[in-house]
Amino acid sequence: MSNFKQNFFDNGFITKLRVLSENDASNICDNYLKYLSSGINKAESIEHKTKSHLYFPWANEIIRNKRILEYVEQILGPNFVCWNSVIFHKYPSSKNFVSMHQDQNYWGIIHDKAISVQLAISESKIENGCLRILPSSHRSDYSHKDLIKKDNMLARGQSISNDDLNQDKLKNIELDPGECVLFHGNIVHGSMPNKSNKHRFCFTIRFLTTDNKIKKNLYYNHATLVKGTDQYNFFQKEDSLNNSNINKLKALHKQLIISQIEKYVNLKLRNNIFTKIVMFFLKFEPIRSFYYKVVKKA
Repeated sequence: MSNFKQNFFDNGFITKLRVLSENDASNICDNYLKYLSSGINKAESIEHKTKSHLYFPWANEIIRNKRILEYVEQILGPNFVCWNSVIFHKYPSSKNFVSMHQDQNYWGIIHDKAISVQLAISESKIENGCLRILPSSHRSDYSHKDLIKKDNMLARGQSISNDDLNQDKLKNIELDPGECVLFHGNIVHGSMPNKSNKHRFCFTIRFLTTDNKIKKNLYYNHATLVKGTDQYNFFQKEDSLNNSNINKLKALHKQLIISQIEKYVNLKLRNNIFTKIVMFFLKFEPIRSFYYKVVKKA
């Protein structure tokens, strides 16, 4: 086993890996902030943050970044997909936070072979709410409860009680623009509010081996093959900008977002008939925008 891989599995993460120049990261950040101020509606402001590689050309390019894929291959092996990508953006002086949690607690994948890569597009420091990790916690499974607070950036609010964590051992993962951290799918992590006068913008990519499966009743089952081959075909394949265009990818993005909303609604209502009635209305973007405003989703 290589030192890189051994270090990863010993600690559950490896940080301060440069994969973009600061200039490239700065250009992405500037364009993204312009997008946010371009008069988008509430639904757009929420829904672009997940499966973002199907929404922004820059995100679709980053999931295939050569340096990122080389690092991930050392951990997962030669065959893996990008199952999801997520934007974590906090406005200056934002109260938004990410509760401490383990991703694999709710992903429900069948193999313990998953990596998240969080790339700092802006500075990610203690002051603006950088990632916090509990080293080596990937070896244990913690009890979770749903922490339903409007400022919690997690959709379900899944959270580990502070009483179950050794706060003194939490490590702040500070990154400069263009640097990333790789962390295990089962490591305890989260982030605090942004107390600074600067934006905090990170782009997180979820990579899974091709022999993995997701709980399809809870999550979308689409993924982009980014490295190697897929002999299992457990995931429905997404196109990339190499053989498609951004408008087609955005159409798929919308389809997947609506299907994911339906899964969440059904999880809450536990009644297929009521779910279908609700989804008849929520398939319309203005109604989704109104819903997000009512629940004060950020």
